[in-house]
Parts: sequence; C-alpha cells; structure tokens
Amino acid sequence: MCGIIGFVGNEQPLGGMLIEGLRRLEYRGYDSWGVAVGQNGTIEVAKRAGRIVKEAPTLPSASIGFGHTRWATHGGVTDQNAHPHVDCSGRFAVIHNGIIENFRKLRQQLLDAGHEFISETDSEVLAHLIEDSVGDRTDVTSVTEGVRTVFGMLRGLNAFIVLDNHSRHLFAVKNVSPLVLGHNDTGSYIASDSLALVEHVDDVHYMEDGQVAVIGPGEIRLYNHESGDQLNLDWKPLTITTGDTSLNGYPHFMIKEISEQPDVIRRIVTDGIEPVRGLAELIRESYGTFLVGSGTSSYAALSGSYLFSRIARRHVNFNVGSEFKYQEHFLTDRSLVVALSQSGETADVIEAVMAAKERGAKIAALVNVPGSTLDRMADYSVHLNAGPEQCVLSTKAYVAKVAILLLAAHILNGSEHAGREILWQSVDGIERLLSPIASDHIRNVASQIVDRDHCFIIGRGLSYPTALESALKIKEVSYIHAEGFAGGELKHGVIALIDTGTPAIVFSPLDETRDDILSGAMEMKSRGAVIIGVSPEDDEVFDIHVPVADVGDGSPIVNVVPAQLLGYQLALMRNLDPDKPRNLAKSVTVK
Repeated sequence: MCGIIGFVGNEQPLGGMLIEGLRRLEYRGYDSWGVAVGQNGTIEVAKRAGRIVKEAPTLPSASIGFGHTRWATHGGVTDQNAHPHVDCSGRFAVIHNGIIENFRKLRQQLLDAGHEFISETDSEVLAHLIEDSVGDRTDVTSVTEGVRTVFGMLRGLNAFIVLDNHSRHLFAVKNVSPLVLGHNDTGSYIASDSLALVEHVDDVHYMEDGQVAVIGPGEIRLYNHESGDQLNLDWKPLTITTGDTSLNGYPHFMIKEISEQPDVIRRIVTDGIEPVRGLAELIRESYGTFLVGSGTSSYAALSGSYLFSRIARRHVNFNVGSEFKYQEHFLTDRSLVVALSQSGETADVIEAVMAAKERGAKIAALVNVPGSTLDRMADYSVHLNAGPEQCVLSTKAYVAKVAILLLAAHILNGSEHAGREILWQSVDGIERLLSPIASDHIRNVASQIVDRDHCFIIGRGLSYPTALESALKIKEVSYIHAEGFAGGELKHGVIALIDTGTPAIVFSPLDETRDDILSGAMEMKSRGAVIIGVSPEDDEVFDIHVPVADVGDGSPIVNVVPAQLLGYQLALMRNLDPDKPRNLAKSVTVK
C-alpha cells in the first residue's frame, strides 16, 4: 500500500524532490509521511502524521535519501510510527511496505539483545535486524549479505529499502509488494510505483520477487536473494507522461477520471480489439474459467459472469480474490483464471493467482499497469489502457474491465460487431451523463440525500453487480452507509432497514428485470423510502428519475456513472476529500 521513493546520485536539496514524489504516491497511503537524507555522517529525518506538507521540510543538501507515505497497519497514526525508522547506531534507516507476520517474535529477540524501540510498528524491527546482521562492516558486499539474511528471516509479503550512511548506497528487496528502478545522468532511483519517476527517468526495471537491488550513485546492481548471483536488469520504456499525472484543470482526480471514461472505451473499441479476441479464445479453449477480483474489480468480474451467460451462453465462475484460495481445489491444468486488478499489485488477487499457478491453471490478466506484478505473472494480459488512476476510488478502470468482458462475450458468441456497437452507444450514454444539465441534476439529487445516514441500492440480473459497485462508490467517498442488494432479496430481511425518508436507488433498465425491480421499488416506497430511479424511462414509482441511455447489455457501463457522480457530489457537500477517503489506500498490497 505505502508509497516509496529513493535516490542516490549528485548532491542536491533532495527534500523537494522526495516530497514531490511522495505527493504523487499519496494515494497509496496518507496516514503519515517521512523523508530522510544521509549527510555528514548522520541521517537527518523529517516525518509527521497526517497528509504530506505543501512545503519541503528543511533538510541539508545530500546525495542519498528516501521517503515514505504510510497506510497504517501496526501502530497508530503518530509521528513516531511514521517511516523512516533508524537503528540504534544511527547508521541505517529503513522504509517498508507490507506486513512482517512474525515481527512480534523478532522484536522480542531484539529487545532481549538490548535494542531500543521508538515506534509500535512492525517495520522498525528491520532497522535493528540490519544493524545486528551487518555489525561494524562497512563494505557494500557485507551490507548486501546482511539484507539477504534479514529478508530470509521475514514471513509475509514485504518490500523494504535500507539507507546505509556509511557505504552511501540504498539496498532494496521485495516479495510481492512492488518496487521499480530507474536511472538518469544525475543518479539512480527506486519507487513503489513508476508514477513517482515521471520526469526523472525514461526507462524502468520492475523488480521481481526475491531480487535484491544495490543502488549507488552511478550504478544499479541486481542479485538473486537465495543464491547471491548477479542478475541482468530488464529496462523497459516508461510510458506515463506528465499530463497523465496532472489534474489538467479539474478540481479533483475523481471527476477527471470519471470524465475520461468515454475516451477509455473508445480506445478499447478502436485500438484494443486484438487482445480481447485473444482473451475470448483462451476462454473458448478452457475447461472451467474463473473471474477473480477484489473490491471494485470483484464487481466487474461479477458483471462478467452475467455477460458471458446471457451473451455467449457460457458458464464463467466468479470468485472474490481473498476467498479464492479456499476454493482452489477444483483447478486443473485445463482451467483458466482471469484476474482483474487496476494496479496489478492487489495482494489478495496475486495470492489467488499464485495458488492457481501451483495447480497448473493458465492465467489471464485484465490490468491497467503494464509491468506490474500481475502483468508479469500472467500467461496472457489485456491492458486496460485507461491511464493512471490517482483517485483512490476506481472509476475508469471499472468501466474498462466491464467493457472488455462484454466485448469478449460477444466475440465468443460470434457477434463482435454487435459488441462494438454497444460500446459505441455506451460512449454516447456516458457523455450525456457528463453534460452540464445531467451533472446539475445529479448535484440536485445529492443535495436531497446528503444528510441521510443510510442509502440502499437494488438491482436484478445484470444490474445486481451495478448496485453493489454503486453502493461501494457512495459509501467509500461520502461515508454514508450505502448497501447494494439483489432486488429479490428485499423481503428476506433487508426491507426491515427501510424507514421514512430512506433514499433507495433502483436500477431499472428496459430488460427482463424491469417489472420485478419496479415491484421491489414499490415495496420500499410503501414503507417510506424515497425512490431514485436510474432508468431510460420514468415510472410513477420513482420520486426522482435519473434518465440514462438505453444501451442494452451495456447498462452496467452507463448506469454506474450516476452513482460515481452522486458519490463525488456527496463528498463535496460533506466537505470531504473525494480523492483520498479516510482509512483507504489504492494498490492494496497487504492481505
């Protein structure tokens, strides 16, 4: 989850560069931040709980330094628990992403040996373990061996970087948690996301699990953690541009990324057909296909299971990423697991893929970040090409996944042309929702429910996953308790939650579910609910009608947009940051 950036090279005021890099990575965690530089025999640290400061901290010019933005796992959100952490001698500093599952045992051993701890974090044990492992040796080889030794002591999914102020090198190692390397004429870089390296480097190397990087001012060396053998670096062009990382005139990344959705779908239809055809062929050849995702990706996967059923008459299984390992026993070497992830670093999805690979299953990925862990693990990848998502909430990556699955289902059915036409209609439908008139209407709807504590959302059939995703968008950004349900489940307990004035969003496309879903809406209305109907046609049961285009099987792509916009407006009206909701972070790299 956490954001990491480091540099070794020409001496300069590093504080500003490190803070700017962390600001680009803040979506990965924003409970606290910290930077450290090595200079004049000491490590200077500036760190603080809360959001990243606007002005760079006062630090001396230096040739080596790193920074970290934290999503808290162990220990509260305090200055002391912010990274970096320094060892007892003041020689080593560490920053860390992940969870050290056996840290209690390691911490107790270190306490018994006389080490003093300042924080409550699991991460601080790394600084003291490195101190013990390296001792008073100062050469690069000895520190590299120390890092290898410490890495072998850890349980869990972790990445950490060590700043050694004696050898003036950074040392990094990873297991699942991502790290990427880069270099230019002034020095060498490392980060947890290539976004932080935009404007600094042209090429990057994505570290594999078990690789140890030794980063000096004019060199980067790579070693195998277990054998110690030196490895070659595989440099790839960095395709992200400055424009991809800026707001481009929008007030927030959330509304910017919502507004980019029509272009995302256009790219799939015009430039992304061949990869989708390949995915469809893999599904055709498989004996058992499983769509796996977490959070928003899980709802895209669930939508896919409906789409393959109704369009291609194909049974495709759906699993939540974190639960997949408990149902892996039926996988064979003829199975296909299609893993969905915006970042390609989601720990639960990566773990599911690892379990599937152990059973010989083929892996396909729908992923937005080329070179990510999932992209490298997959036998076949379909890149979303949605551009970076810097809002913690996923919007454009969601519609890209659903669009790709819809198109794949039509290709399997032999009706590719019809699938492409539906996506073009969906582009038009989203653009209508982004018009000033439609946006004003959504804003008015938000003003009517902004003070409510609860919101319930129902859909049937293809609209059921849309209800789940819509509820997620509203609750994670506005903190209104929103829950999505299958419309037929109302009378099985949910309707007990309806009270006078409770807002209830009803997805009612012009399909086979309409009569049944309207009956459910009437049941809620008779108990006092305010019915907000998202539908191509108005109905007398609706207290508020949100008109959407009739796009047939493309309804999950279009109908989710009003919920995205509603969540955004609710956040603004409640004086919340729509890009960085509390307690959340993007790229969930911990289990």
